[in-house]
Amino acid sequence: MSTWRGASSSGRAGFVPRGGRGGGRGGRGGRQGAPQPDIVKHPLGNLVAKITTKDINLTASSDSLSATAVITDCEYVASYNWMNESASTIMAPGKPPLWTPLSVPRQLHEDSGDFYRDPNAARFPSYPMEPAVQAIFKVDTDFSTSNIDVFACGSTLGNLLRFARNDDKPFRFTVELIGNTVFFVRKEGSPTELITGVRGFGHTFPEAYTTWEPDVKGSETHQRIVQYKFGGLGFLLRFECDGYFNTARPRKPSRQRDDDLAQALKAVSVSQSIPKQTNSLNVKTGGSEVPQSSIFDLKTRSGKYGQSIDMEQILPLLYLKQVPNFIVAYHNGAGVFPTKDIKVENFEKRIRQWEIDNKSALERFSVLLRKIIEIVRTDECGRLEIYRPSLDCLEIRKQHGDESHVLPSSLRQEWENAGLHVAYGPDSDQESSQEGEGVHLPRDYYNYNFDSDSDDDGGKDFTACSADDCGYCGRCTY
Repeated sequence: MSTWRGASSSGRAGFVPRGGRGGGRGGRGGRQGAPQPDIVKHPLGNLVAKITTKDINLTASSDSLSATAVITDCEYVASYNWMNESASTIMAPGKPPLWTPLSVPRQLHEDSGDFYRDPNAARFPSYPMEPAVQAIFKVDTDFSTSNIDVFACGSTLGNLLRFARNDDKPFRFTVELIGNTVFFVRKEGSPTELITGVRGFGHTFPEAYTTWEPDVKGSETHQRIVQYKFGGLGFLLRFECDGYFNTARPRKPSRQRDDDLAQALKAVSVSQSIPKQTNSLNVKTGGSEVPQSSIFDLKTRSGKYGQSIDMEQILPLLYLKQVPNFIVAYHNGAGVFPTKDIKVENFEKRIRQWEIDNKSALERFSVLLRKIIEIVRTDECGRLEIYRPSLDCLEIRKQHGDESHVLPSSLRQEWENAGLHVAYGPDSDQESSQEGEGVHLPRDYYNYNFDSDSDDDGGKDFTACSADDCGYCGRCTY
């Protein structure tokens, strides 16, 4: 393991409804499974190669690099907030919403409105990965791409880890080689594909219990990019961040804030909004960097029944994103979240133990990633698609009739140059990106634990799902 080196403004101070926070909490949904990739509407290209679970099992058993199948040297690289503006706009570095729990629980409205499976693609469908790249160069103009083998998001990398762990979930995504880096890009049926059947409190809860601070007011979502090594490869990973703890001055619940919030929630409808579609991305400076050690993932859950939480669905994603803190908030079935049922915990030890316990799966994962990279780098076009047709097989195919690229030509060139002049320029004054020291969350910051159990209200649900991590598959469990 590494050392961590929406819609309308309201009257309450620091509170802006985050219509666009499409990622991590999840509301309860219907009994649907993971959506199957639509290969009729979006046909597959010609087959290039197949990778089976048997292939990666055999290779992992005799692979000397499998010993490096652990995450090391993790550091924050950049971040940005999507802004609630008429044109596609990000703020870099931005800042996550601050954890500001209520002093007295209030009944919250159930989620309503439209929520997109891929918020980045919905806001900027031309080049969904461009905001992350722009944010990197905005935060660090001297960033070197020479040692970056993979640039992925939580969804694409999470899907490959599920394949290596024999978790059954269909998926497809595109890949493109730019310079030395293979970009993994989500592929939904449509950039604005909606999550159907969402209900519960997975979006209204963070509206009530976290706050966009004044310097990032008008934000809808916070995206982060971290860099680390795994299996002999260099990674950049983009993911959505649910919030952060201000450990320098722990916030106590404010009754005045509660009163302001009560008035604000009367007028707000939590939903996602998307800006007018153009090929131009506005990038502005604002916010401040937040250490990786202070951020958290957040899930809501019905506490009406008492089943145990299956953290095996959560820990792999916390591991990939290197998020050390986790919150589960249980409601009483009617939208009230008692303070004693909001569980806040530092998960660093659990994540380390998960890494140890899943050594074999991570070795297979490492082999799988290197096989994919090798195939993409030897392809004449360097633009392919990854498709999982069955539990034990991945297909690597040509992209069918798709002339689009991951990045616009000018930014592709900038990415390539940021690697070449460092790798081959002896007079380069390039400096490595600054390493954040981080602020570790005190063990007793919140005296909550996971002694309580919970259950859903019957059937499969979206409560454990995340738009960024699994695309709201409806099959994640606690």
